Amino acid sequence: MSEWIVSADRIENFARLKEAGADAVLIGTDFYSARAMACIALSDYPKAKQEAQRLSLKLYVLMNRMFAETELDAMRAHLHLLKELDVDGIYYGDEGVLWESMRLGMQDKLIYHPDTLLTNSYDVNYYLQEGIQRVVLAKEITLEEIKQIAHHSIPSRIELLVHGRVNVMHSKRWLLSAYMEHLGKPCDLHARKDLAIIETKREEAMPILEDDLGTHVFSGYTLASFEELDELLEVGYTHFRIDGIFYDIDWVCEALRLYRSVEAKESKGREVFRSYAQTHREAHVGSGFYYKKTGLHKG
Repeated sequence: MSEWIVSADRIENFARLKEAGADAVLIGTDFYSARAMACIALSDYPKAKQEAQRLSLKLYVLMNRMFAETELDAMRAHLHLLKELDVDGIYYGDEGVLWESMRLGMQDKLIYHPDTLLTNSYDVNYYLQEGIQRVVLAKEITLEEIKQIAHHSIPSRIELLVHGRVNVMHSKRWLLSAYMEHLGKPCDLHARKDLAIIETKREEAMPILEDDLGTHVFSGYTLASFEELDELLEVGYTHFRIDGIFYDIDWVCEALRLYRSVEAKESKGREVFRSYAQTHREAHVGSGFYYKKTGLHKG
C-alpha cells in the first residue's frame, strides 16, 4: 500500500491535503528545517499533531539542517520535544541527529534525507541497518538505477521525491547578499522566493533562496513522475513525496490528485504528464534525470 507525503504550508490546510489524497504531511520550523515549504512555530506543533490525528494523517517533521558544535543543545532539546509529541517521522541529514536519537531510543522515527548522497543499494542497506525508519534516494540517478536499487534493498523502506523543484546546491554563505554588496547595491534578500538565476546557455530560470541557513539553488525544471509511477510501484516502492516549495497549496493538491488518479489506473501517466506540462509551461515541467545520467563522458 502506497503512502503519499506532501509538504504543508499551514495547519489549517491539513484537511484540504487529506481530501486530495494525502497520507502524511511534512512540516518545518525556523532554525531546524532547511528548504521547507513554510515554517510553523514550535508552539503550534501540538496543534499540528492534534489536527493530523483528527484527520488520520501521519505527521512528519523536517530536521534536516547541519548542526554546529554550539547548536547541539538545541538539537537535543528539539528531539526531546518531538519524542514527547510522538511525531511519526523526522527527516535528518546530520549524523549527530542519529547519534542522539539512538540515546533516546527513537531512531526508528528517523528518515535519512541527505539530498544528493544516496545513489546505490550498499549505502541504502547500510543506513537501514542502523534501525532508522527509511531513507530518501537522491534525485540525480536514472529510473533504471532506481529500479536496480529496489531489487537489491528494501524498496518499502525507501522514499522518492517524485514531484517539485529539486535542490541542487547549498552553501552556508549568503552568496546573493555578498554579490550585491560587491556591486555596491546592498539590499535585503532574506527569505525571498521570487528570485532566480539563469545560466547563459539555458532558458530555464533556477530559483535561488537565501535564508538563515545560507543560499539554496534549485533546478530550473519542476520534476514530474506521472509517466514513471507505474514502474516505481511495480518494483515495490511505496513512499512518494510532493514538495511544494515555491508553489502554493492548490498546486500541491492538484498534483496529488493526478498521481492518485494514475495510481488507481483512472488515467494514463504519459497523458497526464503531457497535459500537466502544457498547463504548467512556466514551471518547465520535466523528467529530471530519469533518462539521462548526471555525468557525461567525452568520447
